[in-house]
Amino acid sequence: MALQNCSIWNMQTFLGNTYHIPDYQREYSWEEDELGDFWDDLETTRQDGDQAPHFFGQIVVHHDEKAKYIIDGQQRTITSVIFLRALQLFYEDIFFKTQNADADEQRTDITSMYIGRNTSKGNKLHLRLNAMDSDYFRDNIQLGQPNLKTREKKKSHERMRKAYVFFYKKMESALSIYSPDEIDDRIELLNSYFETFSKRFEVLYMEATRLEEAFVIFETLNARGKDLETADLLKNYIFSQSKDIALAQRKWNSMVGVLDKIDPTKYIRHFWNSRHEFTRDKTLYRTISKEIATPKSSRDLLNALDACAPYYHAMAFPEDDVVFQNDRLVGSLKSLRTLKARSFYPVILAMKETDTAFEDKDIATVAATIETYMLRNFTICGKVANQSERFFAATAKEIYEGELDTVSDICACIKGQMVSDDEFINSFSVWTAAKSQKEIVRYILSKIHYWIDKNLEINLDTSEVHIEHIMPVAPQHWNVDPDVHEEYLWRLGNLMLLSGPLNMAISNGSFESKRESYRISKIEPNSLVAECDTWGKDQIIARQKVLANYAAKIWSK
Repeated sequence: MALQNCSIWNMQTFLGNTYHIPDYQREYSWEEDELGDFWDDLETTRQDGDQAPHFFGQIVVHHDEKAKYIIDGQQRTITSVIFLRALQLFYEDIFFKTQNADADEQRTDITSMYIGRNTSKGNKLHLRLNAMDSDYFRDNIQLGQPNLKTREKKKSHERMRKAYVFFYKKMESALSIYSPDEIDDRIELLNSYFETFSKRFEVLYMEATRLEEAFVIFETLNARGKDLETADLLKNYIFSQSKDIALAQRKWNSMVGVLDKIDPTKYIRHFWNSRHEFTRDKTLYRTISKEIATPKSSRDLLNALDACAPYYHAMAFPEDDVVFQNDRLVGSLKSLRTLKARSFYPVILAMKETDTAFEDKDIATVAATIETYMLRNFTICGKVANQSERFFAATAKEIYEGELDTVSDICACIKGQMVSDDEFINSFSVWTAAKSQKEIVRYILSKIHYWIDKNLEINLDTSEVHIEHIMPVAPQHWNVDPDVHEEYLWRLGNLMLLSGPLNMAISNGSFESKRESYRISKIEPNSLVAECDTWGKDQIIARQKVLANYAAKIWSK
């Protein structure tokens, strides 16, 4: 690796060089939380009597033959200049009013050592931002002063303005302990902030001569499992390979806009796994960077990501779907969301992107098979979830490459991974729901009702249909052993769907007082419970076996 510099530098050394922020980097984003952390660290370090340094983070720089480009650390670098400029203006104020030589020396040092100048001979500013923010930063921070009260229209410009105002007010408050006439004390206080920041704030500075290696360093240092950082890393790398940054930015923004609240990293990984070998978040950047190494491959990837984003959003939020026009497909997607299933996403993406012309009705058949697979293997039988991730990624790749080119072949592949009927029935017969799985209980019981009575549709809204515990949560009218109550309360055999008015009328009453409500309920198989004389452990076990036999037919292999 062409790592030509790796050192611990204080801010005086770091900011003494000239840096550029590449156009593909995101705009300035620090808000009050980050600014508050900066200030708290500064105050704590300043008041620390042992003069220990403060680690301010890492800086990763790509140094080519033309300039130094900040790959990681642009936010703290921009903030540092904003802070120094706010500090400098207090020195200037003292100098202009008193002609104090110390104040003049400090304000001049900040300009020459940290900010730089823009003269008729050329731009000699030490930090040059990307095209989106360059002019504002130069005119209102480095060479001027932003308006303290008037908001800026562009978000990144407003954040810079607010950062300046934040530091200005903090310094103003700190200086308020001295009167305007106490010049030496005011300068000494300003000096304590200046010296603390410039000499005791330190960064780990790393400089690489090759861009891809700078990104690898960035990835390694930021491997903390934070998805947003991974997405930003991928974005920056893809943009760096593009010849048209503006077009790449439009494609990326279009994709993110469609995804809305969905994490871009999760989408990109599912997309990648729909047509390549399986990869996890931690290796996603390395995998993509090996493949995307030309402007054309960068353009093709962004085009495909943008094109597939609507399908991904439709899978994640089927209730908002305007993409898929098949009611059966939308129904299965809603069920899969209830089952908290996401690992299948690459399969649907592959069916939409392959050369085989799969229609929505074809995808609906596959989605229904996936729904059965997820319910049998994971919800009921408790298989390890990462098994499905690898399986669906491999299946998606075969679909995308044309090896699985018919609906029957895809469904057969999925069915081949389903647990056996015996395992499913045995597990279903003893399945106990967690309190957090109420929607899954509602899903299972409604499916059983529809299997028995296809003519009566249930409104699944919780205000209309409740989950009834036959042996109730508060069994004050029941003679039941506490251990039996704890073990069997959430067994599926003890649960039923019941209309709200009926459920509220019987509440926690005795079984005898509840039976008539079960008898008149239109939801099946509630009427069978009314035929029992008593209700306890044996009846719950027996009823759940009946439900298991229904389940074997409904979620059939």
